[in-house]
Amino acid sequence: MSSSLSNRFKASTAIQQSGSVQTMFTGHHATVNCHECNRAMVPRVVIYYGQPLKSICPFCGATFTKFQSGFERFINRLHTPMPSLAILRQLLIMAVCCLLLFVMSDLNIVSGQIGLVAFYGAVVFGVTFLAELLFQGIEQLASKLSHESNYYWLTLITIGMLLAITHSELAGYIGAFFMIILLRGLVVGLICFQRSSH
Repeated sequence: MSSSLSNRFKASTAIQQSGSVQTMFTGHHATVNCHECNRAMVPRVVIYYGQPLKSICPFCGATFTKFQSGFERFINRLHTPMPSLAILRQLLIMAVCCLLLFVMSDLNIVSGQIGLVAFYGAVVFGVTFLAELLFQGIEQLASKLSHESNYYWLTLITIGMLLAITHSELAGYIGAFFMIILLRGLVVGLICFQRSSH
């Protein structure tokens, strides 16, 4: 008698659980397909000192998702995804406007101080435009080949360091090149931050 009651209780509980689970996962998939081995799996989260780093496939160990740190989220806020042509066009317009102001100061239409500031502005925005063109080219190449762009930049830095060590006369130019890349990050980051705030 007691066993039959317990069986009924277990059966009713099982029915309630299956209904609740079915409601919970309605329209959702409990598993995803791995990008490498294409097997259906539930990603395993890798945690380091309490912080989630990435999720991996339990079958082949390939990385499924990388979790960003707070600093990376801040950097990505400065580099919000938007059409690259918009940034290039804005940098080109700024460089051309500064160049026109410099020409106007040379023709004594505006004061010489404004012309001096416009000259430096044209140099900064012009160099930033070229650096952004290079940056977008490397990012687009990595995206086309389905590679991580970090490896491209690491290769570029390694080549630059080797050239600076073996050819000391090029050290100044290589340092200036990487300073321009950093300047590009600052200027484009400010432009993206201004756009995201609006």
